[in-house]
Amino acid sequence: MFSKIRAFLRQPFPFEISLGWRFASAFIAGLFVSIFLMVFKPFGSGDYVLQGRAWILWGYGFVTFFVILVNTIVWPAVFPGFFHDAKWNVGKGIGFQLGHILSIGAANFLFAALVGRRDVTLSAVPAFLWQALAVGLFLVVIGVFSVQKYLLNKFAESTRRINEELASSRNRIDAAESRSEAVGFSSESGKEKVEILRRDLLFVKSVDNYVEIYWTDKDQLKKTILRSSLTRLERDLKDRAFLFKCHRAYLVNIPNISRVAGNSQGYQLIFKGVEFAVPVSRKTSKDLFKLITKPRAGRSPQPSA
Repeated sequence: MFSKIRAFLRQPFPFEISLGWRFASAFIAGLFVSIFLMVFKPFGSGDYVLQGRAWILWGYGFVTFFVILVNTIVWPAVFPGFFHDAKWNVGKGIGFQLGHILSIGAANFLFAALVGRRDVTLSAVPAFLWQALAVGLFLVVIGVFSVQKYLLNKFAESTRRINEELASSRNRIDAAESRSEAVGFSSESGKEKVEILRRDLLFVKSVDNYVEIYWTDKDQLKKTILRSSLTRLERDLKDRAFLFKCHRAYLVNIPNISRVAGNSQGYQLIFKGVEFAVPVSRKTSKDLFKLITKPRAGRSPQPSA
């Protein structure tokens, strides 16, 4: 049983969310807290309504909103390595949410002292933290579990369709395209030039001020390094419809994708002979799905920048 729990907590879970979504989620959480206190009146909060001080309950909601907003903006900025999307998992997600709850409890303690609540002493701190956990713990676990299950089902179905289309496309011969054409790459200075057959090219990876070009030669994986930005290469190769920028650091050759894997964080591209998976950003995942599953529906959609 414990091994299953550990396996579940280690499953990938998305973290990177837009500033707008962070603001919206903090607002919804704050609104929920205020309404919950007004409707159910736990922990003696009904006394504030009887005293004509219902604004204090809205104050607790604002404290919740402010703390969550600060937590989701400040801590990821201070510790970007820990909050990296590729390393985020269910356990970290639940832990981070519990951190919200405990910090909200501490902030509510300070707010209660500020508005003159008489029973606010240092000995009451554990009670405030427990109240915060009692309100939020169940919602956190259920929320993370529900999101994880939804995203897994979503990407499982879409990856199945993509892989079926990839397998089918390998059995089709497109007379209009020549897989033997060469794709040319050049360095920033123009002094170094490389030509790789389209059928052999796998993908291009950006690494600092260089790009790594991965390709095969008689089923042997090769890597060529050039001093150039990926943005410049993408601009030079914009007329090559078979190339797709799936991530800010990767430009891939669509026909040579071996298969697509998916988890709650999104898609990952698997290439034959390559030990690591190529990530797909959430911003480009819809374009990738359309590009692969509807290859004969006219002109391919333009990938997002």
